[in-house]
Amino acid sequence: MVSSLSFKERIEESDRIFIVGVAGDSGSGKTTFVRGIRKILGGDIVSSFSLDDYHSMDRVERKKVGITPLNPKANDLDKLVEDLGKLKQGREIMKPVYDHSDGTFKEPVAFKPTNVIIIEGLHPFYTDKLRELSDFKIFVDPDRKIKRKWKIKRDVGERGHSLDDVLREIMIREPDYKKYIDVQKIYAEVVIKIHASRFTEEKDIYSIRLIQRILDMPLEEMDLSIDLSTLLRLSKKNFSLEFQSDDYYGHNVGILTMDGEIHRDVVENLEAKICRYTGRDGFHLFSRERKYITTTNLTQLIVCWRFMEKINYILSQ
Repeated sequence: MVSSLSFKERIEESDRIFIVGVAGDSGSGKTTFVRGIRKILGGDIVSSFSLDDYHSMDRVERKKVGITPLNPKANDLDKLVEDLGKLKQGREIMKPVYDHSDGTFKEPVAFKPTNVIIIEGLHPFYTDKLRELSDFKIFVDPDRKIKRKWKIKRDVGERGHSLDDVLREIMIREPDYKKYIDVQKIYAEVVIKIHASRFTEEKDIYSIRLIQRILDMPLEEMDLSIDLSTLLRLSKKNFSLEFQSDDYYGHNVGILTMDGEIHRDVVENLEAKICRYTGRDGFHLFSRERKYITTTNLTQLIVCWRFMEKINYILSQ
């Protein structure tokens, strides 16, 4: 019997707490690529926090010991496992708070679980126990040049650090990134690789390689359809789309490579289907005033679609 409930209502009716894990280096754009999940489901059932709160040393202590936050020893992963376990059981936790403005810890705050919790940080998939606690795993992997630009923009422009300090930190962190963070992408169901666009150097336009594990039970109601007639008729900007199947660390995957900007009418059907399926018929993820959407926007849509497939699979068990 087909349920008359929307996807959002099914999540709300379920007794499960779903955790979305988003791994990647600091300043790699993790928040951006899961923004669509929060927007499409609504802030009433989706919450999030940074795993930086689970550092075990403040900035002064790390400097004294000579360790970076990317080293698991600088993080209380046992406490993280304990708290995520409680949240999955529907229990409130007292979550630690790390303040990036001065590199110190503040008083813990009460955190109540919502139906969907997004955790973003350096080590969400580092141990077996952490991997078991995440229902949907994403790894965000910009190339070094782009990651450097984003980190400088955030840490200098938003967090008030000096440019020299940020550049020095980037160099110090690189070996630990390769050793402890990059390896976690082998556990992700979706890997988002970001490179410079070959069409333009305009801000926020990138070539994105989306690597997704093949799911045994895709949503029949969803299909990633591209309206080629609309693309040929309306698009006046460069856009490329390439798909291939491959093996990625022992998993069958589909690899979608996108570059440039695409007229929003081309993917309007996908956006409408996602919104309708979640029970948000008539809702729009992107402003109707925008004629073109970027590959980042399109990736947000596809990540939403993939998230719904995975959670629908879990709910059907």
